[in-house]
Amino acid sequence: MNATTKTTIDLAKTLAKHGFVIPAIEIHTPDGRTWNVATVPAGRGRHADGHWGARTGAHGGFRLFEFDYDREVHEEHDAVDGDTWTADELIDYLRAVGQPKDTTSWDRPTDKTPTT
Repeated sequence: MNATTKTTIDLAKTLAKHGFVIPAIEIHTPDGRTWNVATVPAGRGRHADGHWGARTGAHGGFRLFEFDYDREVHEEHDAVDGDTWTADELIDYLRAVGQPKDTTSWDRPTDKTPTT
């Protein structure tokens, strides 16, 4: 954990002790993308027509949005199963998609040697 993350967690704990609600967090993955993870409380979920609201039996979890500040857009990444992500699924997904792309293979020489 780096110093920025630790300081942010400490601030969040202090704010929560004083009654503030923190419904979402912003994270940056190693590949440079920005994400917003929003908490969905139990009893809320996605309805058949796509809107979110009170829904009996909904377990709650998280929603995941990718932010592109240059284009001023955000895109929701739907959970693999159900309306919301579990913490474990969310972490696994972000680990898988948030790594820098390996571009070194594009620079590797081929097996063919130039003939003269």
